[in-house]
Amino acid sequence: MSLFDHLLVALNVTAPILIILLAGIGFKKINLIDDHFVSVGNKLVFNVALPCLLFLSTASGSFSQNLNTQLIGFAALATILSVVIVWLIAYYFVEKSKLGVFTQCAFRGNMAIIGLALCVNAYGEQIIAKAAVYLAFITVLYNLLAVLLLSNTKQGMLKKIAKNPLIIAIISGALWSSLNLPTPQIMGKSLGYLSQLTLPLALLCIGASLDWHSFKANHKQAASATAIKLIIQPLIIVTIGIYLGFDQQETGILFLMMATPTAAAAYVMSKQMTQHGNLAAEIITLSTALSPLTVTLGLVILSYLGFV
Repeated sequence: MSLFDHLLVALNVTAPILIILLAGIGFKKINLIDDHFVSVGNKLVFNVALPCLLFLSTASGSFSQNLNTQLIGFAALATILSVVIVWLIAYYFVEKSKLGVFTQCAFRGNMAIIGLALCVNAYGEQIIAKAAVYLAFITVLYNLLAVLLLSNTKQGMLKKIAKNPLIIAIISGALWSSLNLPTPQIMGKSLGYLSQLTLPLALLCIGASLDWHSFKANHKQAASATAIKLIIQPLIIVTIGIYLGFDQQETGILFLMMATPTAAAAYVMSKQMTQHGNLAAEIITLSTALSPLTVTLGLVILSYLGFV
């Protein structure tokens, strides 16, 4: 394959996502959708559509076959180490009051929407079950680390994680699969229709919610956190993963999940628990805008080297 062929492979994964994100920006600009639509759409995705997708994907396959303990264990350890290293380095150039927000935004990726969409574009819908199990474990870890970084109290942390609709859907799907329960056709079709809303609606809302006017006072910290999230972290972690012998699909999932832009949940938690929600908003905007470029470049390199 020529370099152009590898580029086409990468664009087949990233271009559809970029197009829907741009559509969201365009629809917001011409007032076809507004802030109320984005708010309701995000709630619908997080509480209904995405849980339906994750439940069906997990329930329809063998949980034990989709549970890759080596990949998940490596990703969890790499995430914890990256948080510690980023915090220690940022301690010397980021204001102490912003340190937790900066560190959270530098590691917490949008796996549930953009990561999952990238995996589906790269490997097809059959990858959703494996990605969902990976997502469940790392999402729990993300929430634990975020609370530790942003708050001195851990009260209610486990309760919030236990009430997370994504975690509930994946655990329910795993139990359904483990008990070998049949999925009635009516149930499968109904949940299937709802699950099909997930990726297009979520990506439209992400595009429409990007706030380009918020990129003001924190541009240096935002640029630094974005570089860590999109380039440095995935480069180091995926390189180590390749060295450890992960296969093509495992390497692909690891990269596509690690290279995602900062998750919108980082802004919500930063705003609720600190005075620096604007910094999180700027990092989310910048990382989302640049991620199609960095993910495409990463896929070209991995494809050229034969790992994707």
